[in-house]
This record gives sequence, structure tokens and C-alpha cells, in this order.
Amino acid sequence: MLFLTSSILFSAVVTALPSRMLPRQKPAEIGGFSIAAANKIIPVVVGGPQDTFLPNTVKAAVGDIIQFQFSSGNHTVTQSTQDAPCQPMQATVATAIHSGHIPFQDGDTEVGTFNMPVTNADTMFLYCATGPHCQEGQVMIVNPADDQQIVDYAKASQATEKSGDGTTVSGGTVASIPLAEAAFVPPPPEDDAAPPPPPPAAENPADPAATSSAASTTSTTDAASSSATDPAATTTAAATTADAAVGDPITTTVAAGATITLPLAAEAPPPTHPTTTVIVTASASSTAAAAATPVPPPA
Repeated sequence: MLFLTSSILFSAVVTALPSRMLPRQKPAEIGGFSIAAANKIIPVVVGGPQDTFLPNTVKAAVGDIIQFQFSSGNHTVTQSTQDAPCQPMQATVATAIHSGHIPFQDGDTEVGTFNMPVTNADTMFLYCATGPHCQEGQVMIVNPADDQQIVDYAKASQATEKSGDGTTVSGGTVASIPLAEAAFVPPPPEDDAAPPPPPPAAENPADPAATSSAASTTSTTDAASSSATDPAATTTAAATTADAAVGDPITTTVAAGATITLPLAAEAPPPTHPTTTVIVTASASSTAAAAATPVPPPA
């Protein structure tokens, strides 16, 4: 319903634009028909981006020629009755309007036309018989009784399930005009080739300074590990004791790769306690030893 309303409103706006019909001083020939100077050539665009008739209502006098110009796709101009939308009137009236299917493709320089002379002032109901175009609102009326008639005809068309096609071209002539003389400008052709994907981002080269630092760290770690596991390298611990004042720190000197564990006091230390200094050095034949003076319990 929204599409239908938009199409009707859009057509109403277009019909309000200045007319492309030009007055003539003498008769003219169009599509095999002679048109008097007092009559008009009324262009109607068939198709377009939304598959419509543009405009979808026309007031035409006897002697005028309605020139249907086919755009964007494959369409027909086919007559129906008011009570049987989307079904060809040719099923019962052999002379009813039918243009046949007239295509237009991107890049065409000629526009197919169907030139229909108006032979009476009766109301005429037209639709496109291609696919579901009629059910999608591609309908129009020539000489409608009132503005509501096109709305009712479009709603009735949308309620149908399938369109019927005409059998033979009737009621006008098929011709063509240069694209430059058409009442529409076709959309630019679409480029089917998709753009190539962007190249992957280049990885940043390794930082020489960072690589050198990492190598140095690895070398130092390996050397320490080798020293710690070498059976020829043992440690010697020599401990000396001396009285120290409360609060003096325990000083420890440890060679690279050695491990030493010192206990932590759970309570405040006594007034005096021994200070233990442990020196760990590499030796080929000694073992670790430690000496300390026992601390008597506090009085």
C-alpha cells in the first residue's frame, strides 16, 4: 500500500511539471499517423526505476496521439476492463490495445515507442503484462472519470494473482525515437566488475635493537643455567658471627646462579642477635656450609 501511494503521489508531481508538448503550426506524421496542428503528442514513460507509467493518468482529446516510450527493462501497454484488471481485453475484443513486449537496455541509443491515436474520449484502463508489474502497481488510465479512479484501479490490480498477456499488437504502431528526444534520462550503466580487495597490510620488520636485546638476554640465561647445572661448579658458604645492635640488617653476598633462603622472624628480635654473612663462591671441590652462633631464648 505504501508503494502504491508513493507511485500515485510521484505521478501527480510529474504531471504538475511544465508540459513537454509543443504547439505546431502544421500537421505532423508520427508512427505512421497524421496528427493535426490542433492536436497533441502526449509522451508517457513506461518502466523506469520503479516500473510505472509516468504519468499514470492522461487527459487526451480525440485526435491526440499518446506516445508510450519504453525505459529500463521489458514492458507492455495492454488494455483491460475496469472490472478485470491485469487481464487483456483482447480476450473478448480483438481490437483492444496491446503493444507487445518492448525492451530497453543500458547503452541503447534508440528508445522503443508505441504510438496510440486517441479515437474516442472514453475512459481507457491500461496495464503492463510483464511478470508481476501489474500487481506491483504499473497501471494507468486515459481520461479518468475522477482522481479516485486510478487509486481504485491500482488497488484492484494489486489484489490479482497473475497477469494475462495480449496476443497481437493492436491499437497503435511500434516505432522508435533517438534517446536524446525521449522524455526520460536512463540511469547510468552499472559496473558489474567488483573492485579488487585491498592488499594485506605489510608486517612491520623486526626491530634490530629489540632482536639484539632478546638474544643477549637468552645468552645470559643460558650461561647462568649452565653454571648452575655444571657438576664441577659447587658452592662454599662461609659464615661469620658477631654481635650486632638491634635492627642491623643481615648482609648476604650471592654469586650469579646461586640460591639462598633466609628465615623471617615472626616476632620482634631479642636485644642482641648474631649477624650472619654468607658468601657464595664457585669452587671445584667444596660443598656449601654455614655456621652461626645459637641464640638463647629471651629471659
